[in-house]
Amino acid sequence: MKSSYRFKNKILVRTKGDIMAMTLGLTLLLLAVSAVSSDAVQFDVRRRSEKCLSDEVAQGSLVVVHYDVIGGVRGQSGVALSITDPLRKFLKQDTNIDTSSDDIHKFSFTADTGGSYAVCFVNNNDKPMRVMLDFKHGVEAKDYTEVAKREHLMPVEKELRKMEDTVEEIHREMLYMREREATMRNTNESTNSRVLWFSFFSIAVLLGMGIWQVMYLKKFFKSKKLI
Repeated sequence: MKSSYRFKNKILVRTKGDIMAMTLGLTLLLLAVSAVSSDAVQFDVRRRSEKCLSDEVAQGSLVVVHYDVIGGVRGQSGVALSITDPLRKFLKQDTNIDTSSDDIHKFSFTADTGGSYAVCFVNNNDKPMRVMLDFKHGVEAKDYTEVAKREHLMPVEKELRKMEDTVEEIHREMLYMREREATMRNTNESTNSRVLWFSFFSIAVLLGMGIWQVMYLKKFFKSKKLI
């Protein structure tokens, strides 16, 4: 039994075994994609202290942050939040997280610069406070259900779109890591060169001081008529 699929104005003929193999491959890839998604984390911030979490984000990636203060607190929680980019520029500041409603706070942005983005909570209370943070970027930050509704995609098409975006994100991550590796290599080479020249300079200074001491002592002994 044979089945055919039309793709970019070409007919691709596949056997039943090929179709089963493609189905298995898609299933494994979907499982891999779903495995990388992260869940929200909850942690305590000690009294009168600050706690920060950071993550590496590629340039151009969508970032979605959900946060809240939990534990029965209503109104002004006394907990502040700040989000900074790799250049330590503030992207978001919530000086006193309001928990009057049941809605979880949300903030989204597109990373202009690749690097480490930090989310910090500051507890200004005299007791520990529990906070919730959900930091997603790239493919996992995109709402594909909304994309499917907007573009009228079938469930399989939605998953294929997600896999396509995942591949593109992996490619961007690889390029970013390559750039970082090149930058670090250049930094190491520059540092090694500076250390080498500093070593030569130190040796020259020591030799100069040794020669000066010998000449000074020789002159001193001659003045004392010891030699």
